[in-house]
Amino acid sequence: MSLFKKGNASAPMTQKAILENQYKSSIANILLVVAFTAVNSVFLLLNSNTYFLFSAILPYAAVDYGMYFCGMYPAEYYYGDEIFYDKAFLFAMIAVAAVMIGLYLISWIFAKKKKIGWLVFALVFFVIDTIGMFFLIEIGTDSIFDIVFHVWVLVSLGRGVYAFNKMKNLPDEEPVTEVFGAEVVSETAFQPDTSVLRMADTEAKARIFVQADYNGKHIEFRRVKRTNELVINGMVYDEYEALAESAHTLTACIGGQKFEAVFDGMTNVLLFVDSQEIARATRII
Repeated sequence: MSLFKKGNASAPMTQKAILENQYKSSIANILLVVAFTAVNSVFLLLNSNTYFLFSAILPYAAVDYGMYFCGMYPAEYYYGDEIFYDKAFLFAMIAVAAVMIGLYLISWIFAKKKKIGWLVFALVFFVIDTIGMFFLIEIGTDSIFDIVFHVWVLVSLGRGVYAFNKMKNLPDEEPVTEVFGAEVVSETAFQPDTSVLRMADTEAKARIFVQADYNGKHIEFRRVKRTNELVINGMVYDEYEALAESAHTLTACIGGQKFEAVFDGMTNVLLFVDSQEIARATRII
């Protein structure tokens, strides 16, 4: 479903802003892991059957083993000839889990301050957690969501590291306008019209991310097979082809106006005309 907000006067997202959003989204996932792992561990201690997917496996397993070997589960969990450990073992396992959760929390705190080493640490730590998952849980239908979640977090953290490194290598952004006396001249004023790549294939199966009508022009940001297209009045002016999309901007200049279609690399797609946002939508996938 697309949610449109028209007429918002905001500046178009620069490449640096898109990468910044991607980085912030990445580190936000660390906090989700911290919160849900802690909640799941508490539920386990309370013998609750509630379990949230956004959880690391190793801290949860530490609490699970502590409870099992201390005889904290119902009798049907045991064979009947076990020798249970003292409760001190459970407390030790809770402490181990707390340390692991704490390391994720510290990673989030410092990664938020652009200490990239801590984001790399969180990525490596979660790789270890993912490997441990395959040894600790039975792979089957019930575990598919845990596997998908772990892969999703790994990809997200990897993209965060990539976004940070790419931001470091970006040149300083220059102003988009120049002032001559009292007159402000837009950078688009001197740009010739963008050449049309081709007519849009109206018969092709296309997914429209966001569209809008502006000053007599119908603008679409859409995807046909593996190609994202900026379509204005039925003509394709710019395109981006990729199987797995990263953040990108499609542009066209027509009649002295600059049109931009932006994907921030996460969930937002936007349309701009001369730096004014005219439409926005949220991409689920």
